[in-house]
Amino acid sequence: MQGETELKLSLPVDQAEKLRKHPLIHSLKSGRARTKRLVGIYYDTPDLFLKQRDMTLRVREVDRRHIQTLKRLGPSVGGLHVRDEWENEVNGKAPDISHIKRQEIGPILDAIDNGPALQPIFRTDVKRTAWTLRDGDLEIELALDIGEIRSEAGRRESICEAELELKSGDPDRLFDIALAFNERVDCTLGHLTKADRGYALCGAEPRKATKASVVVLDPEMTAWQAFVAICESCLRHLEANDPIVRTGEDPEGVHQARVAIRRLRAAFRVFRPILPEAEQRFFAQELRWLQRELGDARDWDVFIIETIEPLQERFPDDLALREMSRRSLLARRTAYAGARNALDSGRYGHLRLALQRWVMRPTHDVDEGDMARNVGWFARRSIRRAHKRVVRFGPDLAAVDEPGLHDLRIRGKQARYCAEFFSSLFPGGEAKRHSKLLAGLQDCLGALNDAVVADQLLARLNKRGSVLDARAAASVEGWFAALIGRERKELRRVWPKIRKLKAYWKADPS
Repeated sequence: MQGETELKLSLPVDQAEKLRKHPLIHSLKSGRARTKRLVGIYYDTPDLFLKQRDMTLRVREVDRRHIQTLKRLGPSVGGLHVRDEWENEVNGKAPDISHIKRQEIGPILDAIDNGPALQPIFRTDVKRTAWTLRDGDLEIELALDIGEIRSEAGRRESICEAELELKSGDPDRLFDIALAFNERVDCTLGHLTKADRGYALCGAEPRKATKASVVVLDPEMTAWQAFVAICESCLRHLEANDPIVRTGEDPEGVHQARVAIRRLRAAFRVFRPILPEAEQRFFAQELRWLQRELGDARDWDVFIIETIEPLQERFPDDLALREMSRRSLLARRTAYAGARNALDSGRYGHLRLALQRWVMRPTHDVDEGDMARNVGWFARRSIRRAHKRVVRFGPDLAAVDEPGLHDLRIRGKQARYCAEFFSSLFPGGEAKRHSKLLAGLQDCLGALNDAVVADQLLARLNKRGSVLDARAAASVEGWFAALIGRERKELRRVWPKIRKLKAYWKADPS
């Protein structure tokens, strides 16, 4: 068995030549580039025994030899993939697990021997160009793979990725190399392996959006360690929904990607008092840009799914609504193309690489000051401040104007994320109740915001003087008038509960 530490970069195929010609490759390469065609067949049982155990089995043809590789996924830390690997040569394309030493994973191999037969699941066919890069004690194998994944059912997906495998030296230097590439090449962290993509390609069901997981903090953590754990959770949430945004398979994917970005922005706001100003300002600015880039796609999704489609269901023969639906779907298609372009851009790639590297290895001293203080102290202070920013609007929201309600919606959202970030430190039910009440507030005020956005989208769709457009706009306005009435009633029920919430954060979570 041997292990590998690898950083993967994803890039559009039209950027491959820029990577090949990157001056850093030419300054660090040792020897000539090596180009080969690699054809690999991935095997598993019909019930996907290996996949369920985070393992993959591949037989790859290289120079008329057949190399069998069994991999077991280890921890993925900050975009670095760490794996155990068993590799040996076999006769022919079929796997032969008798060659694998059994002392480390004997029970798994025994289960394969005694279970359903291994069978081909999917194949990869790539042209690989590889370089050895050396700089002092650093040695990296850089491999550029261009080709495709093909399921046994014939479904295909293109591959264009670069893998930086650490042979010796500091793993952090992988990020140095990747960020240098990003200066000239539109590339970003690639968190999906070929096996991940292959198994997804074989799935009968389309990929679904993923919701945020609960952040579990240790009461003994420092404030900085808690910030890193929260950022890592948000980044995993974003990564899980990245491919859904790109394919457009599930409208919820754009929503969850934007939630991940909002949570990241909220984390930077919550921890702003203790973060270095330069990094806080840069990442806050770039995350705001990214949220805007995905915003148009989300606005059209909400407008179509929550307004146009229900109206059409109620009035199926309305020509005005039918025409508005057609134009809305075209606008959404354009918006999704814009979202994909943002995720393919070098700017997004730099944001992902720089943020991941920063939280892995901060460039400042975290052993002194508020960063090093206990997370419990910081959590109590942060929740209290966020709650005060919400309840300051007073007992009667009827007196609050529209801009004020918009401000309350933003503050309520920030307070909700703050409460969720630290909820694991407060085992009683009050922390969860706090988050739930703020989510209800967000839903009520979100309807008011959706009405404003719908007006803006209608203005983009409508043709001046069109009778059909005027009729469709009237239907939409009537829809929101009824919706806002219901949500204002719910708001009057939720708001007093938020104001009377027990100050659970005063308890010492440690």
